[in-house]
Amino acid sequence: MEFELVSPDTYCSCQEIANRILEQTSIATHRGITKLRANDALTYLNNRYSPQIVFYYAKPEDDYDDWHVANNQMNYLANINAQFDMRNINIHARELVTVDEVFARKISGFTFFKYEPPTLYLNLSTNNFERIVFTALHEYSHMYQSERDPDYARVAALINTSKLLNMSYPEEYQPLETEANIVASLLMVPDASLNADIRLRNFTELRNKYLISAQALHNRLINYFYFNCGFDYRMALQATLGFRNHDKEVIKQVRTHLRNSRELINC
Repeated sequence: MEFELVSPDTYCSCQEIANRILEQTSIATHRGITKLRANDALTYLNNRYSPQIVFYYAKPEDDYDDWHVANNQMNYLANINAQFDMRNINIHARELVTVDEVFARKISGFTFFKYEPPTLYLNLSTNNFERIVFTALHEYSHMYQSERDPDYARVAALINTSKLLNMSYPEEYQPLETEANIVASLLMVPDASLNADIRLRNFTELRNKYLISAQALHNRLINYFYFNCGFDYRMALQATLGFRNHDKEVIKQVRTHLRNSRELINC
C-alpha cells in the first residue's frame, strides 16, 4: 500500500467521514471516541450493513489434496473464524473460496454490490490479520459512502466489479480508493487518540495498541504530521521515519515542537 499525498480538502473530507462513523460507533457502543478501536468500528459497520462475508485465498495449481470435499472446507473456515475470535476481531465468513495466485497477489478485498445485502470478499493469502482488518474497513467505507450518495455507489460498484473480473478501472476513479484507504486508517487510529499517544508511545507501542501494520501506521503518521500538525512534507516524512526507526533525538524534537505549538489543525 503506497503512500499518496492528497489535497487538504480531500483529507478534510476523509476526516469528516471517519469522524461521523466514529461518533455513530461511540453512540452505539457507549464508549468515548478515544476508547474506540478498529473492532468497534468493524462491529458497528457490520451490524449496519450485514454483508455476506466470503474469504478467499490462492490455492496452488499443483495442490491435489481432497480440498473439494465440503467437510474440509467447512473445517478450515471454522478454524479461520476461530482465529479472528481469538484476536477479538468481528469478522466471520460464511464461505471460503479459492482463486488463482495472480488474483490473490493483486486484490486484497472487494465488495460485490449487485444484491442486498452486499457481499464482502477478503483475501486470506497474506495471513496478516492487521491487513485484513484494514481491508475490511476500506470496504465498509465504500458501503458507508454508497449509502449516502447514489453516484458514489455507481462508481464503487464499477470499481469492485473490475476487481472481481481482474480488470483495471478508469484512472479517474482512483480517488475513491485513496479516500477509502485514508478513512480506514483514521478508523484504525483516530485523531483524538493519536493526539495523546504520539506524545507518549513509540512506533512499536502504537502498532501494538492499534493492531495496525507497520506500513499502514507509517502512512497514517505522515498524514497526521502533515495535516494535523502543520509540518511540510519533508518534515512529516522525517518525523515518521524517526518514530519508525526509534530515533530518540527526532522523537524528542517532534514532541517539543508539538508542545510548543498552540493547537493542532482540525477541519
